Amino acid sequence: MILQRYLLKDIFSHTGAVGLVFLLVILASRSIQYLEQVSRGELSSDIVFWVILFRLPEFLEIIIPISFFLGTVLVIGRLCSDNEMIIFEQNGYSNAKILKLFLFSSLFFALITSLLSFWISPTFKSNLEDLTNQSSFKEDFNSMQPGKFSILKDNSVFYAEDKKEGLFVNVFLKFPNNDLPKSTEFLTAQNAFISQEDPNVVIFEDGYTFNKDKDKQIKMNFKSLSIDLDSNLSKPSEEVNQTINNKTELSLIDFTWKISMPLLTVIAVFLALPLSRVRPRKGRYSKVLPCILVFLIYLGLLLLVKGWLDEGKILFSSSLLLIHFCFFLLGLFFMSKFSFIKNLQ
Repeated sequence: MILQRYLLKDIFSHTGAVGLVFLLVILASRSIQYLEQVSRGELSSDIVFWVILFRLPEFLEIIIPISFFLGTVLVIGRLCSDNEMIIFEQNGYSNAKILKLFLFSSLFFALITSLLSFWISPTFKSNLEDLTNQSSFKEDFNSMQPGKFSILKDNSVFYAEDKKEGLFVNVFLKFPNNDLPKSTEFLTAQNAFISQEDPNVVIFEDGYTFNKDKDKQIKMNFKSLSIDLDSNLSKPSEEVNQTINNKTELSLIDFTWKISMPLLTVIAVFLALPLSRVRPRKGRYSKVLPCILVFLIYLGLLLLVKGWLDEGKILFSSSLLLIHFCFFLLGLFFMSKFSFIKNLQ
């Protein structure tokens, strides 16, 4: 019992340490990506933290299987290198019993991954979509950066030379005109800012409006002009309906992908145990690179086939399960070759 607790503690500690490293790396890279979107005016700085938080379960779906696999490789490599595996065998811990302990651990992590895939991630994704959709026009407008042309949803073009405390300076705004494609309508203004009474209205000060077509040209100056630009930045209704439909429909491809990560966690045991064994007093990390290579091929094939399924290049949704089955057979082959399952008979 003491050895069993010792081994389980080793598995969970190594998995947690590896998972923490991967999580920090992913969070850092994603934070940089989101900050770049903020600098381009594509994302409001006020919701960056919530975007990362709501996408955290999605990251963990991939991190947990990888961390458990590497944790298993490191644990087995250390036990063999330090001759602790011999002590386990002398105390009645055969290869089959060690396999059962690792399978028990894999089922625990597979259960967590399943909860993330089927419940937590969809819930957080829905909250993220609601947060994005509920982002006010004021946040979208203020996220625009000076010195850059911003394309609105209806192909209107907004430009400001400078920005000081929420006040845009030397503003240019061009409106599209679908009825008269050859006509041109735009305005220029000294200042532009959000109205205090209505956060969906932009007030332009000290400027001109221009309207030109083949026959005439009209120029009008104004002291103050209020325009409701909320409709320009709002998501089209067709796009919203499509998002709702995508949320309510769970296709067979989505289901097979959701069970792929838990299956990957369990099958990883059959690959890691035989491949990570090293001779006593040999470097414990000597088998890490080959093991990672095998796992990356496994995970890479899953991601590749998932991409093909999403693009419609292949229609056989069970192809993901076929990859799992092939690597499960490969794991059984490795285990039989290294006599890891001889005691199961």
